Amino acid sequence: MTLVARHAVRTDIGLHREANEDAAVARPPLYAVCDGMGGARAGEVASDLACSTLGARVAAGDDVVDAARAANSAVYDAAVDDESLAGMGTTLTAMVLDGDVARFAHVGDSRAYLLRGGELRQVSVDHSVVGQMIRDGELTLEQAAVHPMRSILTRALGTEPSVEVDAYELALRADDVVLLCSDGLTGMVPDERIRRALRHDDPGESAAELVKQARRGGGLDNITVVVVCFAEADDDAAGLAAAGASSGAAAAAGAALADTAATGDLTPGDAPATAADDGPVAEPVGAGGPAAPADAAAASPLEAAPRAASAPPAAEREARTMRRLKIVLAVLLVLLVLAVGAAVSLQAVYFVGVDDGDVVVFSGLPWALGPLKIQDVYVRGTRAYDSLTPMQQQLVDEARLQSRDGALGLLESLETLP
Repeated sequence: MTLVARHAVRTDIGLHREANEDAAVARPPLYAVCDGMGGARAGEVASDLACSTLGARVAAGDDVVDAARAANSAVYDAAVDDESLAGMGTTLTAMVLDGDVARFAHVGDSRAYLLRGGELRQVSVDHSVVGQMIRDGELTLEQAAVHPMRSILTRALGTEPSVEVDAYELALRADDVVLLCSDGLTGMVPDERIRRALRHDDPGESAAELVKQARRGGGLDNITVVVVCFAEADDDAAGLAAAGASSGAAAAAGAALADTAATGDLTPGDAPATAADDGPVAEPVGAGGPAAPADAAAASPLEAAPRAASAPPAAEREARTMRRLKIVLAVLLVLLVLAVGAAVSLQAVYFVGVDDGDVVVFSGLPWALGPLKIQDVYVRGTRAYDSLTPMQQQLVDEARLQSRDGALGLLESLETLP
């Protein structure tokens, strides 16, 4: 039996990140997702370098595991050569197709899933503290979803000179669907919703639905998905190929776009770029508005509304005064509502962050509302942020909203609770 594959790729910055540190490859027979980590913009460098190295080595004939090891060396060497990139790393989940067999290489907590016969199962194993606790029977899936150490990795690509790479093989069947994704999806969307989203006939629809679900779930992290659908090559193969060209046209053409905001405009600094042959490829995402009708230019302009008669000078001044008074009152009301909300948040919500270089627990929200302060230091830790490992810094950078006990528990896990 010969199989044909259709694919789609989507990547999205999420709702709370300032940059997208995910990268993806969708260049048959290679598909991969990388989720970078590190200070400043080093996470982006790590994921991009891992994807480009992986692509180049697979194209040169390396098997996917050897290519992943080469990517590890490339990321590690780059961090050694440039102090600004020190400590950077990335996850890597990759698949190479070899006839009707899929060969996987995996490091970190990005994931590979298989949908077969309507049932979804996770192919990869999470290399994380919480993932190991689940396997050891110390945590349930429900407990793991809210555990303060759920983002701490036990293995990552590029943080050490060598890395152990998990290898898997999967015999593919017609109607199988493989999903590769970063934890920006799995941290926001339960497996059952992922399963339902993957049942679309078009991989592009599935990928778009997954990103939408992750954003609706909170969008706390970057979101990247690669969806690959398999079908038996028969008389319909040509039709399937044509459908694949439409759902993955941007990837097939090698076009890469940065994430788009909800308005459809590019976010500042994220200009479109053309992907190199060995670079990561991602289809554009965003919620652009509907296209204008073809005959919009020929539409008749609206007639001008008649102007009101001029008001006497005294009455006009009084009207202006009343308008200004209403505006001032409305502004004061908004500020009052914000002040009350800030006061409530300071007492009810907590997160771990950085203050004057120290790791601290804040009460409040990790955002700004103009001049209003909506967070305050609740507990100051005993360690500086710079003394943490890259994985620990990543956990602090996430600034996840938690209960008081959850935030203090995270501080304790970082060995900085006073």
